Amino acid sequence: MKVSTNTQDINCFYLNDEFKNIGHLRSIKKGQTLYAKGESHGGFYYILSGLMGLVDIAPNGSESLLRVFGQNYFTAYRSFLAGEVCNATSTALTDVNYLYFEFSDARDLLRTFPEVYVHLTKTLCHDLRIAEERLNDLTGKRVINRIIEALIFLKKKDPHYVWTRREIGEFCSATTETVTRAFSKLEKVGLIEKDGRDILISDVDKLLGYSNQLESQV
Repeated sequence: MKVSTNTQDINCFYLNDEFKNIGHLRSIKKGQTLYAKGESHGGFYYILSGLMGLVDIAPNGSESLLRVFGQNYFTAYRSFLAGEVCNATSTALTDVNYLYFEFSDARDLLRTFPEVYVHLTKTLCHDLRIAEERLNDLTGKRVINRIIEALIFLKKKDPHYVWTRREIGEFCSATTETVTRAFSKLEKVGLIEKDGRDILISDVDKLLGYSNQLESQV
């Protein structure tokens, strides 16, 4: 089976018909949960269209954004490969169409679709590297990725609320000054627009693609 990936973003994956046809086509509405922290399931998901936000919800109800992902992305593959419960909650930021792939365990996937298994393990290793870099320096070169994803998440969650730079920074562990500098950079490349205190996203797909390209750079 031949698979195709986007060389600019290792997480992005394009299904061929053989694998796509075994998936269960489903959809959820904006605001609904795809899976919740602590849930156990025997498979993983592939986003056909729409945007998902992956958040960690603390016992007091506060949310911490882990990442935003969209079309052509797998999700819940870490818990599937590890045979563990989900460590975060995935919420739809828009209406989402997705495929659910069910396997008895990771060995079943390896036996039947080894190319997909290899892709998921490579993606997991890539995610681990990014997590290590962020843990090592929360204010390092990857901060712009957190700011972009926080902006998308919050704007989709409540598009009519004018989120402040401080609120966006608190949500993604960045200073207000860093958020302001990031917005200036994004405005210069035409990915956002300022409307008074509000920030308008010109094209969500382009903004997320820009973030993914930055994150994929070594």
